[in-house]
Amino acid sequence: MSIQMQNNRNKSVEESAQGLTDAFLSIKRSKGLKETTLGHYKRGLDSFEDWRSKPYEELNQLDLVEYVNLLRDGGLNPTSIEFRLAPVKAYLRWILSGGIQGGKMKGPLPECIAYVEIKKRQKTKPDVLVTHELLEHYLGECKTLEQKVYFGLIYDTGARRSEVLNLKIGDVQRDKHGICVELNGKTGWRKNYLHESIPLLMPYINSMSANPKDWLFNTTFALTRNSVDGRRSSSTVDHWSNRIVKRLKRRGIIQENDKLTIHSFRHTKTRNLKKLKWSNDEINVWMGWTKGSNMATHYGQARAEDVVNRFLVDTGRVKDDEDDQFQA
Repeated sequence: MSIQMQNNRNKSVEESAQGLTDAFLSIKRSKGLKETTLGHYKRGLDSFEDWRSKPYEELNQLDLVEYVNLLRDGGLNPTSIEFRLAPVKAYLRWILSGGIQGGKMKGPLPECIAYVEIKKRQKTKPDVLVTHELLEHYLGECKTLEQKVYFGLIYDTGARRSEVLNLKIGDVQRDKHGICVELNGKTGWRKNYLHESIPLLMPYINSMSANPKDWLFNTTFALTRNSVDGRRSSSTVDHWSNRIVKRLKRRGIIQENDKLTIHSFRHTKTRNLKKLKWSNDEINVWMGWTKGSNMATHYGQARAEDVVNRFLVDTGRVKDDEDDQFQA
């Protein structure tokens, strides 16, 4: 076969594969996946297609093990490898298990990837539990009322970072039960009622525009804008958090090796709700997880301090109501 013919064949194969990945992503888009999730799928498939040198039908388990080792050698941890493989699994199921004809996304995984195992990440120190005392120190390091309101809402609701950033003034409402925020996240709309954050939120929102479509957290001046439409960016609130955590470590409020991020507030809220005897179904609704999700169990699992407290209670050293490590 001439070099030109081989090049033409390779080009044809690449175009065919690109057409299949585009078709797969199109089906995913039709099922309502958000652009950020589709972007994750596309990056995972692009990486896989750059590596793949065999027809799909000829792939075997050793090939996929080679791909996993390539990801590991690239510095990805086990969780990131699983994350990168998820779209590949769905794609190969669609290609090789007959779903491509009818557009079905479910069915048995093809053998080439069904039994590929990723060694789980070793247990690490859990996120810091944000107690009321730590929250006071945390908010005390905030430079502006806006920062205090943002982190106050994160603590009060346990919402995702982007869900609070995406709030508009009109999303803060009052009904017969109290003041609440209407969040729109991965699983759609939900309502969270507020408690601890109200004293911070009300003077802040009363000083803002009366336009319900304005962002609750926005960049005021053109020179400081870091997002296209004036909404505060994720990188901005990450910067706020990183600065505060550095200050808390410098002051000895938390230890140098403690893990405290914006996401830690979400773990704290889930654990607090479990300690208050909320059911997993109720927690899933509040936290924005799908019905039947096991995330409430994962996020709210017992910690070392829970075991210590249980031991102290059972041996009569402290009373059960003396556990003040959680709040509603």
